[in-house]
Amino acid sequence: MINLLIALIVLTIVILIHEFGHFIVCKLSRVLVEEFAIGFGPKIFSIKGKETEYSVRAFLIGGYVRPLGEDQEVDHPRALNKAKVHKRILMVLMGPLMNFVLAIVIMMGIGYFVGFGTNIIGKVEPTMPAYQVGIKPGDKIIELDGNRVFVWDQVSFYLAVHNMLYKDKPLEVKVLRDGQEYSFFVTPKYDPNTKSKRIGISPKISQKNFLNSVYYSIFATYAEIKETIYGVVLILSGKVSGSEVMGPVGIVKTIGQAANAGFKQNFISGLLNILWLMQLISVNLGVINLIPFPALDGSRLVFYLYEAVVGRPFNREKEALIHTIGFVLLLLLLVIVTFNDIKNIIMPGR
Repeated sequence: MINLLIALIVLTIVILIHEFGHFIVCKLSRVLVEEFAIGFGPKIFSIKGKETEYSVRAFLIGGYVRPLGEDQEVDHPRALNKAKVHKRILMVLMGPLMNFVLAIVIMMGIGYFVGFGTNIIGKVEPTMPAYQVGIKPGDKIIELDGNRVFVWDQVSFYLAVHNMLYKDKPLEVKVLRDGQEYSFFVTPKYDPNTKSKRIGISPKISQKNFLNSVYYSIFATYAEIKETIYGVVLILSGKVSGSEVMGPVGIVKTIGQAANAGFKQNFISGLLNILWLMQLISVNLGVINLIPFPALDGSRLVFYLYEAVVGRPFNREKEALIHTIGFVLLLLLLVIVTFNDIKNIIMPGR
């Protein structure tokens, strides 16, 4: 029960921040918002504000802001369809952007109080490939396979991508040492302890530096956005099984496991694990909502961009139908991934 409560708090905060992004742009644009809802399905309770109803619904797996005139032509000066198209584009974008801002703020706090991995090498393991090719502690990694890196999260990401795409081919590591650039070609080695391929380096840790933490949080969030996009591409291309997609039950379980593992050590460790997952979920929600699939923010963005380019809106009735079909398909997908989550809990590894 405690795990469920923690998971609901995490998901509610992430969703609330996302929907607040849409909501605040509507308010600043003088668009009338009829409802601000957390969750879907029957109402648990609601409060009527001056002009907006604030509600919590039974299934806390999402949320929405319902402005007047969102899917139909409404003859009202404060209807969304009467707002200038650039304001509607900003309204759609602000939800995902707020998720990225939330992730940056969380990462900033973790980076300042706990520390973060820089792109400066702190340790090189003598038995691993990096040591064998001449990489040394104090080297500053500036590129991996031609990709610029600024924080350790990017190093980890590009190493994982290399291992997935290039198998046993050497990884090009470009470092800065005493003001000079050096390139090394390192073939990752399988480590039975971590069950992954590694080159045997670990980062220098930075802590208690506000400006460094801001720098870290921006680039670490950027790395996670790229990682999420890459994951979506792998799923859509069939290179990763769709069964690995996690639904609400799986998310609740993962949050609970992370919290329990941390709290067994101390309260701070448990809280940190929860915050790590919160920022990860927030990034994923922001990226997924930008996918141009009907009923998602990305789909509405496509229709608004069409209007901005063509000079007239797409047929409102057809657009509403497309979003309705997309919403039904998303609910079907939700049922499938929830079933898969339950199956993985009951029969792990099968």
